Amino acid sequence: MGKLIKYELKKQGASRMVIFIALAAALLAFWVGFLFEKETVLAISILAMVFGGMLAFFYTGIESILVLNRDLRTRQSYMLWMLPKSIWEILGAKFISAILQMLIVFGTAGIAVGVSMAAAIWKIEGLDRLIQAGQELSRIFIRGGVHWGDFVLLAFVIFLAWTLVIMTGFLSVILSRTVLIRSKFAGLFAVILFFVITFVIERLYEWMYRIPGVMEMTSGHLEWNVPDTLYYIAVCAILFGVSGMLAERKLSV
Repeated sequence: MGKLIKYELKKQGASRMVIFIALAAALLAFWVGFLFEKETVLAISILAMVFGGMLAFFYTGIESILVLNRDLRTRQSYMLWMLPKSIWEILGAKFISAILQMLIVFGTAGIAVGVSMAAAIWKIEGLDRLIQAGQELSRIFIRGGVHWGDFVLLAFVIFLAWTLVIMTGFLSVILSRTVLIRSKFAGLFAVILFFVITFVIERLYEWMYRIPGVMEMTSGHLEWNVPDTLYYIAVCAILFGVSGMLAERKLSV
């Protein structure tokens, strides 16, 4: 599977390069504005990093779905399904590469922006002020009852949320491309299917809480609880399983 993951990451290399170039440009503008006291340039760079980060977060979240759609739409990429690999390995590699793409992009961006902001504080206020700011931030978290476990849980919640989006997208694309084959309407059908499946998932979620005893299980930090966790894990597994079985019947050779 390692080679498949590497292959899938290579497909997403162009988008990584564009994001990193845009990040480098924004950081360069930030330091030019900071060092030469250009407030307009500084403000624009900060806005670019904020809104660019939001856009990049959205795109990298759905990029694997777009890549899968291209694989099923184009003849050259369709050859992927003829490799002597199981459908489960191929879909698993696509999912893992999607998560890795997000980690690489946002890990790099987070470190770069964090280091730049820390360096700016250091230059303006000195090392003592930087250390003091870190200590004050830690005290705020402690007094607010926020612990490292909360951050781990939040990361897990985000991971589950994006997993659900990816699995829903995979199933929608596979259904549309196997039903409508190479029709020009297959992409639109996939979008419609995505929202229909999402609607069904949310309605089932609401019905789950009508089951006696489920509401009493709701406890935990950040409004995340055991029923929610188990439900979304189960839904992700089902979506992935259905996608794999459908792809095995319709796509494998």
